[in-house]
Amino acid sequence: MSSPLVKLPYELLSFVVDNLDLTDTRNLSLTCRRLQFLFHERNIAKWILETKAPQTLEARCARVSNRYPSELRRLVKRREAIAKLSPYLVKIVAVAEQWIYENGVLCHIHDRELRILDLHGSQSTEIVVDIRLMLNKALPESRESVKYTFQPLYYSHGIVSCLYRHTKPSRGSWLVVFNPQDGQILTTLPLESTFKLFVRNNEKYLCYGVYSSASREEGRRWVARAFDLTSTKWLGREIDLPEPIGSDVNSTVCFEIFDGALYGLSSQTSLEAEEIDWMSYYTFFRLPLSDDGLKKIEHAPRRQLWRRCHFEGPIDDRWSFLRLVRDETTSQLKAIESRKEWLARTHSARRTYYTTELSFSQSYTSAASTPDSGQEYDDESAALCKTNEPDFVTAPPRKPQFVHAGDDNSTALMATLTKTPVRLYHSSCQTFLDLVDDPSPSEPHKQRIRLRGGSRRPWTPDEVEQRKRAVVEPRHQPQDTFDQQIADLYKHEDVVCWPPEQDPSRPNDALDQIYAVLNPPNHSGNITGAWDERSLVYAVEGTKGFRAIVFVSWDPKIYLEGTKPFPSDLRIGNPFCVPPEGSDVASSSPPDTAPSGAREGKNKELGTHRHAAQSNICCNVQGSTASREAVQGESPERWARSARAMYQDIAMGFHFAR
Repeated sequence: MSSPLVKLPYELLSFVVDNLDLTDTRNLSLTCRRLQFLFHERNIAKWILETKAPQTLEARCARVSNRYPSELRRLVKRREAIAKLSPYLVKIVAVAEQWIYENGVLCHIHDRELRILDLHGSQSTEIVVDIRLMLNKALPESRESVKYTFQPLYYSHGIVSCLYRHTKPSRGSWLVVFNPQDGQILTTLPLESTFKLFVRNNEKYLCYGVYSSASREEGRRWVARAFDLTSTKWLGREIDLPEPIGSDVNSTVCFEIFDGALYGLSSQTSLEAEEIDWMSYYTFFRLPLSDDGLKKIEHAPRRQLWRRCHFEGPIDDRWSFLRLVRDETTSQLKAIESRKEWLARTHSARRTYYTTELSFSQSYTSAASTPDSGQEYDDESAALCKTNEPDFVTAPPRKPQFVHAGDDNSTALMATLTKTPVRLYHSSCQTFLDLVDDPSPSEPHKQRIRLRGGSRRPWTPDEVEQRKRAVVEPRHQPQDTFDQQIADLYKHEDVVCWPPEQDPSRPNDALDQIYAVLNPPNHSGNITGAWDERSLVYAVEGTKGFRAIVFVSWDPKIYLEGTKPFPSDLRIGNPFCVPPEGSDVASSSPPDTAPSGAREGKNKELGTHRHAAQSNICCNVQGSTASREAVQGESPERWARSARAMYQDIAMGFHFAR
């Protein structure tokens, strides 16, 4: 049966779509075949993408390729994959001693080589920088140093920033900036301090900052300096950030470059461990970049940056993270903060994800003039929340759509902090994700890495009517009026884990192979990770300081050469499909390099698979060394080259094309 909307003129249908968000537009296109043109016809797809998600990578790609329908479908699939906890690709991409993941590019050090791999670009080759040869050219004083450290710091727009340190013949530290694609060393700068050093850059300017000690009376302060990548010269002197702000990057403070300015955001406004003010505010500022360097600091109005009232309850700061992002629809800058709180009148902690719109505009609506702020306190609480500003008697209002209540002990057993090494939140699809160490009941002392997450969505009209008619007992009583407002707007999906549990009655080798990718063989140590809007990368420590690096992609367009298709369906909400009898699961596995005597029946297939994977990793290490020696013998001055990506030799991973 066709939808009545198909009878509307094209112009009237566009008015309907204009009032829908991207998810509802997608659902509308699936109601009948005649409405599928919304995601396949070029002009309407362009209009939807440019009005509902103009700041996404998909929109930028569509402007270049002119393929608006495919990029629009790509965007929807990416968000659905995150919300449903259903990645499109998982793969072990490298084994490294150190690594960073920035702007979709993995930079990792292996055997005194810096390897640079564009994962978002699905590259099958990577740039390999011989660190010793590069340093000989960039820093002649480093030639006499045998023992040194070299640490990648940041990558963006083809520019790599690294920190070099040695102790002999004298102690010294340098910031080294170079373009490996062009083989150009842009600058080397000696540093007096490297404490909590950070680097950010765009296509024209680079900025670095350190948490330096100004004086004994004032304590440590952040200082920053700019570099012109075009003229390759440093601009001005270091600039002190005068106000005390947080010191832990991505936890209490973050820095990013947007629109030709260095932006800073902090959730801490005191150098003390405990702030004495009852009202907590963000600190948000920017330093415009010009040919003269960093200009005077511009501060956003403090009254627009309310964060919380301390009377709301204590916080476990160990769980907190802070991000400064640009909204994919409005392009407005937003603060995303995760806090684990013991909210007032509750007996258990809950992780909550807060989104705050940031602006330098002076316009502001006082909470005192707002009839219903949504934040209710008793008289004692209101008195405690008073500040020196006369129009702040109660806390400013929060919008329910900017507060996402996560799970707590009442809905599921929460993992401990040590078992949850990577935590993230995607505001575009209102989904929180954790990388957790969740051992299986049969092997409680063995590390098992999984993805765990939950999402929410607006109630559908039918569900709203059913809620009005039915008397439903909530799983836990709303804590206050504001929580009830959130519950009335959104349906919170159950927290789920991926991959699913193995069924003991029907063991499946394919599912075991997925766990072998997420848990690299012979690597079960410390876990670190990084993430962006379309992927997650984490590293698991192994022996001799080497880390296996695993890549998880939510983007259907990312495909790494040689990745095998997974023979089953692991999407959350779908039954796990066992491969039909006669299908060759091993054909989708990494090549078997184990001795022929190692295979003694199908029940040992997983053990052979892991042995083969470890053999592949070892082969890759040997191949990398041989390749480096050949290049050195051929051209001693050539410090950067292109080489086969390491993940092709490791050959462990699957894609889930659908």
